[in-house]
Amino acid sequence: MPRIKPFNGIRYNPDCISAMADVVSPPYDVISAKEQAELHKRSPHNVIRLELGEKQPGDDQHDNPHSRAGQYLREWLKDGTLLQEQTPAVYLTATEFSMGGANHTRWGLMASVGLEPFQQGGILPHEHTYSKVKSERLSLMHACRTNLSPIFAFFSDERRTMPQLISHANTKPPAIDFQEDRWHRHRMWVISEPELHRLIATDLGQQTIFIADGHHRYETALAYRDALAASGTDLPPNHPANYTLMYLSSVQDPGLMILPAHRLLPKVAPAMRQSFLERARPFFKVAPLATTPGQGLPTDDLLARLGQTEPGVALAVALRDAEAPFLLELRPGKRASLYPAATPEVMKDIDVTLLTDFIFPEILGLSRDQLDDVDCVHYNHDAQAALDGVASGEYDMAFIIKPTPISAVQRIAAAGHVMPRKTTYFAPKVITGLVMHALEKMNG
Repeated sequence: MPRIKPFNGIRYNPDCISAMADVVSPPYDVISAKEQAELHKRSPHNVIRLELGEKQPGDDQHDNPHSRAGQYLREWLKDGTLLQEQTPAVYLTATEFSMGGANHTRWGLMASVGLEPFQQGGILPHEHTYSKVKSERLSLMHACRTNLSPIFAFFSDERRTMPQLISHANTKPPAIDFQEDRWHRHRMWVISEPELHRLIATDLGQQTIFIADGHHRYETALAYRDALAASGTDLPPNHPANYTLMYLSSVQDPGLMILPAHRLLPKVAPAMRQSFLERARPFFKVAPLATTPGQGLPTDDLLARLGQTEPGVALAVALRDAEAPFLLELRPGKRASLYPAATPEVMKDIDVTLLTDFIFPEILGLSRDQLDDVDCVHYNHDAQAALDGVASGEYDMAFIIKPTPISAVQRIAAAGHVMPRKTTYFAPKVITGLVMHALEKMNG
């Protein structure tokens, strides 16, 4: 059973920070180099200095982005830029955003959640992770001894706990209310009432928690706890390193959305790229997606065409120097023989498996080590941006896929399977900088 409890959150001091929009940032793994530089310029106290600090000439093992992050965190606690709550609390947030021509609100609850191995079944992953990213995040965690950003997770709110918390929040003004540059409005309420803490612990403690975004952070938190134990640190059950910061959203929340994570390949040998369609034809029906010669298909039409196909049997591909994308649709009778014996049947109903277990290794010849390299395959949830990347020559190939339904995420994770990396893109991302979770007593 998941253990969920309040914690003494670390937050920006409103007496020192007049505009929260100046100090928050997206999570580290979706920040471009350009955005990283812009966030550093925006404010000397932007959380980017902790979450994704800039490299400097002469960096070494003693002076580097991680060591500087730890110094900034301690300085900000000492000078009052950051304050730690005196009373344990959980934090209810509302994120208002526009998508698909409509306005939406997603509610989330940030709390301290007890770490447990995935094998116990109370907290389940749904994606594989990159080993290089985990080692980088672990180094940062040792330097800061703090969860800087929450793990995004979801659960089935069978007891309607979230509506009760929302009703409570609506009786008082939020502690934080601002709009940031992605035109998202963020509100946050600090909930310190013990009776609500007990309600949360009881109700959510009976539900399975599925990690939506932040698998690297969860595995890093486990590794950090284990490293402390191995060093001889006393870790009683209530030690904060036995817990991690999570943002919990209800699967029933209409604002919980999944976008596809389209695949972009920056380096494909010209011969492989030119022969790709012929190599694919024995397995796929290949149809150009151009309405007229020399004219590309509008992205909305491409996605609509792709959306008419069955799960796990079709995707679109854009090739550098090709006039338009192509639709690849499995030929009848081919599906059963495509996959390795180790591929679970339930995994064959998502488009990403078709890429990861067949197209990438068998047609493009990508090895397991290449697929574990963050530089081999890039991701973008925006189909037009992916197509533009190929048209500009920045990428050699792009694969456009359908989003993975949240029901498939639950079904696959509950069956004990893990999907390929970046199978899902939960949107919008959970913003970093609203509250942080100390992994030890903070003295400033």
